[in-house]
Parts: sequence; structure tokens; C-alpha cells
Amino acid sequence: MRSIKVWVVCAAVVLIAITSYGSIPHVLYGKRIAGQVVDAGTGQPINGAHVAFLWESDITPHSFTAHNSRTICYHAAAAVTNEQGYFEIAPWREWSTYGVEPVDPVALVYVRGYTPRQIAVGDRSTDRPTNHVDQRYALKKFEGTVGERIEGIFQTVVRRDCRYGKDSQKSLYPMMKAVHGEARQIASSEIHRSTVSTIALIAAKAAIALDPTGAGDDEAVRAFIESNLK
Repeated sequence: MRSIKVWVVCAAVVLIAITSYGSIPHVLYGKRIAGQVVDAGTGQPINGAHVAFLWESDITPHSFTAHNSRTICYHAAAAVTNEQGYFEIAPWREWSTYGVEPVDPVALVYVRGYTPRQIAVGDRSTDRPTNHVDQRYALKKFEGTVGERIEGIFQTVVRRDCRYGKDSQKSLYPMMKAVHGEARQIASSEIHRSTVSTIALIAAKAAIALDPTGAGDDEAVRAFIESNLK
């Protein structure tokens, strides 16, 4: 009987820990990332390419079944390549109550004239972030229609925002602004212009670090778009 009681107590402690994990402060972190962006055809460095990194993880489930778990982006960081095509992201650490695990990020790479890419950093052979200082991202010259270009940069870059990244999502704004500028310049139909408006909306929310769990601030978003993305 005593062993049964001990087992019940232990099970209760484990259950409480699992169900409350999302509210217990813990450290999330990312390691140093550095590398170079080059032309896939010539191998020459690309200056002015936007490289953004999104740390995404499944939310720790609040039950043993994990049926209700979903993936969120909890941190973002971005850089622009120099004349030699090099970029660097500094390591970071922060306390969080999000029920997620530290992982290596996904890279988004964008520059005008080239096909944007999404690239997984690391091979996921480890369940913890590691240093990645020899990244090499090769971009192909873009060849396609205006519609394909706008759809491609929207799906590859803009939709991969970081709504739960708090202030870190502000780092994505320069890339979002560059994407918006290109899309706005080449848009030639109502469908294109509708996508441009959506890009502006997502860019503004990143710039002001709008909290998706709080009350929406439509006025702040509209004001930012009027002042910066028109």
C-alpha cells in the first residue's frame, strides 16, 4: 500500500510539472552563426543580402497525448551581408515562460534578383543549439514572372514571421521592408497589390513587436504603415 501511495505522489508531481511547464521561467538561447552568401552560378559573394534566423519549436504539450501541440517562433535575429558576402549573428540568451525547447534555427535568405531560400541550420542530430560559423548559402538568379516573384518572396520570406519573438521580431523589419519595396515596385495587378498590402501588415506588426497574445492595436499598425510603408 505504501509503495502505491509513493507512486501516486510521484506521478502527481510529474503531471504538475508537465502541465505547468509553459508558465515556469527557463532559459532559451541561441549560439553564434556566421557565414557567407554567394551566387550559385559564379560563386561570387553577394553584398546586401538579408539573412534572418527564426528559432521555432513545438510547444510542450499540456497533456500526455501531445495532440494540441503546435509550433511557434520564439526568437528572431537578422543581418545584412557585407561586400564580401559575410554575415554574423551573435549568441543570445533570455528568460522565457514559453513551453518550448532550445533548438537550432531556420535561415531565410533574400536579395533582389535572386530566388529566396529557407534553410535549416544544422542537421537536427542534436537537441540543443550549437555554433555554426561556416554557413554558405548559394542563391540562384531569379527567372520567372512578376506573379511568381511576388508569390515566391511572400511564401518563402514574409509568411515565416516570428509573432512570439517579442522585441526580437523587430530585427526582421529591414528584410520585410526590402521585400515590401520590391513587391510594391513590380506589382502590376490587383492581386499583386493585395499581397503587397499583406506584406506591409506583417512588416508593421514585426516592427512594433505586436504581441499576438494581447489586445490588437490596429491603429498603431495603420499609423506605422502610413508613415513607413507607403
